[in-house]
Amino acid sequence: MKHSQFTAPERPSIAANGGVIACVEAAQIIAGGLLLTVATPAGLPHDKLAGRYFLARCAELTPWAQAHDWTLPLRRPLFVAGWRPSRTDEEDVERWVLTTPALDDAGVGWLATRKPGECIHLIGPLGNGFASPERAQRLALIGVPARILALTPLLHAMLDRGGSVLLLLKAKGTLDATLRSLLPFAAEVHQEADEARWRERLQEALAWADAAAIALPDCEIAALAEAVRTARMRIDPGVVQCLVDARLVCGYGACLACLISLANGRWTRACVHGPVFDLASLRGEK
Repeated sequence: MKHSQFTAPERPSIAANGGVIACVEAAQIIAGGLLLTVATPAGLPHDKLAGRYFLARCAELTPWAQAHDWTLPLRRPLFVAGWRPSRTDEEDVERWVLTTPALDDAGVGWLATRKPGECIHLIGPLGNGFASPERAQRLALIGVPARILALTPLLHAMLDRGGSVLLLLKAKGTLDATLRSLLPFAAEVHQEADEARWRERLQEALAWADAAAIALPDCEIAALAEAVRTARMRIDPGVVQCLVDARLVCGYGACLACLISLANGRWTRACVHGPVFDLASLRGEK
């Protein structure tokens, strides 16, 4: 068998199957989330980055492995936490910062152990991201530490136009120092673990904000909707958007693993119609 059958790609490129070959530059676990910096070919779509995602193949990229190794886990979603264009006109790569909760499973574990220079296969960017709150000047980002970095493109966009940003995290212990170092000093950050104090802070943040972006587990959405009604009387469309906690597997709506229920009693596919949804469509008045 030819040696090339066991040789993985060594630089960013567009794969023969239409996917993206991305080269890892750094991988680290921060506050329970995986943060992966990769280089990709220049020219990928980069509009509405917050909430959009890539699907990563969690296995070696050698031709032999792709043809014969079927023990690999399903693809894992990596949400966009940042994007940087090519550094010079001559450079033909761009850099993406991707994140996902560091779940205790084989797929995320494999991604977390990638070393600089190793390549991974990506499909994307996929999905519909957060709609930009154009008139808002006060933005609340609410979530758990492992998921909050998926909202950072919204944070930077709001600060760049002179707005104010409040981050509210639900977690035990003290704020992770590495996570705080990645957030701009201008962003106000609070972390709460006590349930009563969390509800109080949540209502205060929702009453203060013109717009809110949410990255909470699915089990927290019902309580979030109640907090919105308490703070703002009702759930108005266009105010609170949620990055839903769904299983994003195929990216094209074919496998139906990502089905979520809507307030009108219907179901929809989060991978193509989301994964960002207006809270009014999830928990609004029917």
